[in-house]
Amino acid sequence: MAVKLIALDLDGTILRGHKEVTKRTREAMWAALESGIFVVPATGRSYTDIPDAVRGIPGLSFFLTSNGANILDGRGLNSIYTDLIPWKQAVQALHIIEEYGTQPSVHMNGSSINLKTADPRIIARYGNTDYFTRGSVENLADYVAEQKTDVEKIFAVLFEPQRKTELTARITSEFPMAVSASGPDNVELNSQTASKGRGLSVLCGKLGIRAEETAVVGDSINDISMFEFAGCSVVMGNGENCLKAMARYETDTCWEDGAAKAIEKIVSGTWS
Repeated sequence: MAVKLIALDLDGTILRGHKEVTKRTREAMWAALESGIFVVPATGRSYTDIPDAVRGIPGLSFFLTSNGANILDGRGLNSIYTDLIPWKQAVQALHIIEEYGTQPSVHMNGSSINLKTADPRIIARYGNTDYFTRGSVENLADYVAEQKTDVEKIFAVLFEPQRKTELTARITSEFPMAVSASGPDNVELNSQTASKGRGLSVLCGKLGIRAEETAVVGDSINDISMFEFAGCSVVMGNGENCLKAMARYETDTCWEDGAAKAIEKIVSGTWS
């Protein structure tokens, strides 16, 4: 069956080094768009944290952000669907996260809000503090309480990854939240009903596209729900083993233009 929509994860999939989209990947995306296929970035990032290299690609009609908690129209950048954490729950969860030695951030209104002070370990990991100096505040829990604004996602890098299971168990025992991750040393908290897969389902419903007419390309745990939904699932060569067990197809790594190769095969009908 012909694919009408391709959902693409960003980090570890179409992005190299968190910012770069290769020429071959851009051309593959353009070819899909020109053939009438919707191409949808599907990311755990907030909209404003999507690199210009992606946002600047003409013809992207929709952006699925914050693990499906906020879907934006690519033309007017209006939210067409949200599934948010109530702000009071977010404040309580942030207080718990503070006890676990983390660098947290929250997504609100399409943007990420971060702590003003980036831990040196974060600087070492990311190479700069750009991400942690945009929209920064002294205390995230206090900020959310002051704003009284519901939250798309809470993201936290753990400096003691061995405590991840403990933190996850505590959060889920106290709040109705969904927990996922985009790496072994972080946690991503969303509304209990928010996920990339649910967001993709909602978007397809609005567009009149059936699940079997969709394809997804991804690499990490927060892509599982999309793999469960889509008719055609493609895992990156650098993807998690759990996704490799689920996927219909496997492509090369993000450093070998794996996403571009997958899109090319989907557009040509080789993979359907």
